Amino acid sequence: MCHYITAVLPASADHDALDALARGYGRQLKPLSNPGVEAQLHGDEQYFITTTGYCDCGTPLGALLRNSDRLPDWSAQEQRLLRKGWSKAKVARALAQKQEDLRTSSEASATSKLKTLSCWVDFIGEVLGSGRTSHLGLLLHMYSGSVGSRIQLNGREIVRSTEVTGEMLGRMKEDVLYVFRP
Repeated sequence: MCHYITAVLPASADHDALDALARGYGRQLKPLSNPGVEAQLHGDEQYFITTTGYCDCGTPLGALLRNSDRLPDWSAQEQRLLRKGWSKAKVARALAQKQEDLRTSSEASATSKLKTLSCWVDFIGEVLGSGRTSHLGLLLHMYSGSVGSRIQLNGREIVRSTEVTGEMLGRMKEDVLYVFRP
């Protein structure tokens, strides 16, 4: 299972110029055939893969939501340690240390992700400011098969360019087509 980031552009957009722009950001806009997704797009839109490497696993897009789903169950850990015979004081110290380590690690990770997200903010801004397209759609999906696998979109969200921030991109939901407009 791998994340891939795909894009949607109007058929009338200057795809070659936008692909060249994307390559400056380590991305591409290569046409992608996925009849399941294409059937859910507007008739004047085309579908593209942005991934240049093997996959987009570890992407900062949507990462703030994914990471919030993985918070430890402190109560379960406490019970496990108490069953091992640890004293309440020792358990409290151990869990406090783990929580501090997690907080420090999360802050460093969030700072790193926000820096990477700023590249996405810049990319979206440059695409929309280029005058070569009226909009850019981005879709984040965890594929269990090929990028041609059928996907059911969970809606379309319109985002004005003035609303594009690292925080907003970090909270992107999977399978929602985010359509960025100037």
